Amino acid sequence: MRRRLTTALTTLLSRRGFCAAGGQALALGALPTVAGAQTAHPTASEILSSLARLAETELVAGRLDAPVTGMALLADPTLAALRAAVAAGVSLILSPETPFYARPMDAQAANGPFAAMAASTVAALHDSPAYKAKQAFIAHHDLTICRLTPRTADHDLSADAVAARLGWTGHRVAGEHSIYAPPNVTVGALVHLARTRLGASGGLRFIGDPARRLGSILIVPGTAEVVSTTRALRYADALLTGDVREWEVVTYVHDSIDAGLPKAMVATGRILSEQPFLEQCTLAVRQAFPRVPLHAPVQPDPFWRIQA
Repeated sequence: MRRRLTTALTTLLSRRGFCAAGGQALALGALPTVAGAQTAHPTASEILSSLARLAETELVAGRLDAPVTGMALLADPTLAALRAAVAAGVSLILSPETPFYARPMDAQAANGPFAAMAASTVAALHDSPAYKAKQAFIAHHDLTICRLTPRTADHDLSADAVAARLGWTGHRVAGEHSIYAPPNVTVGALVHLARTRLGASGGLRFIGDPARRLGSILIVPGTAEVVSTTRALRYADALLTGDVREWEVVTYVHDSIDAGLPKAMVATGRILSEQPFLEQCTLAVRQAFPRVPLHAPVQPDPFWRIQA
């Protein structure tokens, strides 16, 4: 037992797997000693309670009453990321995404003609080789996996986390939408910030004149849903988001430009847009459970890039 814990802690100390700002590693406090880790085994449910102010939680795999010997916060719970977490001695995975490509609750929540389609999609995914391999790995290592959804009672807390990463703390415009008004920002400058502070590369896309000045910017981490996003975009010059459907928000931005009501858009990719919020969650659980070993790698842009 002591050898396994020592190996896990050595792995944690040797990895550059900590919460980061702008791609640079940020230590979240000293790791516990082996003796401390042996006596600190809160349950998954107790750890989730420390995130109640920030996020709603959903159990995806495992048990909430399982003792936690180590925890990982992953922006993207890929099989490679899960393997690295297990190598670091982790038993609890927290992520804004599900590891299973689609959520069963999507099928349960669907109504009317879409219910059968959603259920069929989930069933087909569960029968795929990649799903089976991942599920077997999770079961073999007895992992507990929980999905985190940012609370949005007043506004999106994940948008505030992105704004803070960009250096826009204190620039949110009053109102229900996550709109910010930082000084001296152009479309080109926003693209540069997305590259340098959010780490976007292969997944980075934008629309708009790079020289155009932006008085206000709507931030929608994750996926920009067409109705809520276009309604909020009426009050902003540009949209900074994770990902969008090309025939929805992308077309809306192009049509706004052609209609003489110019808007701009910068899309970083979903995972990178969610990373700042996950880092806020990392700080919260580290403060609440300082003796539980923590694995929080900064995952890079998942898209590859063609070199010119």
